[in-house]
Amino acid sequence: MATSSQSSVELGSHEVKDYICNACEDQNNVATSADFYCKQCERFYCGTCIDPHGKALAKHTTFGRVEIDKWPVSKKVVDFLQTCDVHKDHKIDQLCNLHKQLCCPQCICDQHRYVTLQLFSYY
Repeated sequence: MATSSQSSVELGSHEVKDYICNACEDQNNVATSADFYCKQCERFYCGTCIDPHGKALAKHTTFGRVEIDKWPVSKKVVDFLQTCDVHKDHKIDQLCNLHKQLCCPQCICDQHRYVTLQLFSYY
C-alpha cells in the first residue's frame, strides 16, 4: 500500500485533499491533490507529475479519479478506522456479540469483561 496517501485540510480553506501527490511531496513538500494512482509504483500523482511518469514508465497501469475505486485506502484512513473512539491510543481488535460493538483491549476491561468476545480482523 502507498504510504503518503493522506487526508489534509489547508488552513483557511474549505478544500479537503483526500490523496496527496507523492512526487510533489518528495520535491518540495507541497500538498498537491493527486489525480492519478500508479499500481506498479504504488504512488499518487497530480496532473502535472503524471506526464513524466507516463513517459518514463509507459507500461505502468495508472488509474484516474474516475476509477478511484481501484485506488488503495489511505493509510491514515485505515489507522483512523482501527483506532478506538474512546481510547485513542488503542486499536480495535475484538467484537462484543452481546453489545454489537467493536472493542479495544481497554474497552474490554472497562465494559465487556464478562461477555464472550470474538477476535476481529480488518483483513
